Amino acid sequence: MPYPSKAIANFFIDLAKKSENPLKRKLTPMKLQKLVYYAHGWNLGLYDQPLIDEEIQAWSFGPVVNSLYHEFKRFGNSSITGYATDFDFNSPINDWPAPKISPNDPVVPLLNRIWDVYGKYTGFQLSNATHQPGTPWYTVWEREGKDKKFVGIPDTEIRNYFAARTNIAKPVKA
Repeated sequence: MPYPSKAIANFFIDLAKKSENPLKRKLTPMKLQKLVYYAHGWNLGLYDQPLIDEEIQAWSFGPVVNSLYHEFKRFGNSSITGYATDFDFNSPINDWPAPKISPNDPVVPLLNRIWDVYGKYTGFQLSNATHQPGTPWYTVWEREGKDKKFVGIPDTEIRNYFAARTNIAKPVKA
């Protein structure tokens, strides 16, 4: 069962807050978007399961989860200092819950690995990596993203791209 994208984002925010490495500590909205994308992609490629419960979209700066964009856009190019929250009509504004991943959750090793591999890069470096020819973003952007907003990147394209980079998974036809 896919996780709320905000819970995955909050996991990475926790890792950034705990990091002693200044490159990893600076977690901008763009960098967070790309970390969630890579986590989702590798989960699809390795386990043939979506990680998040939302669509990844092709935007001009790479893959984006729309709800995360709106949650964190107020930080601009600065480090994120708060958590993603779930709006609850029954809670006071200062008591909205922040979705979290349990430390014992089976997805934690994958998320830690994503952080270890990609966390040292800036948002722009990760964005540039997603723009390479043959990536799911590039394929969708070239096919239809330039002319439309909020074009979804199919999970099959993401899965096939990441599965082709593993030894244990074989791409399937869309």
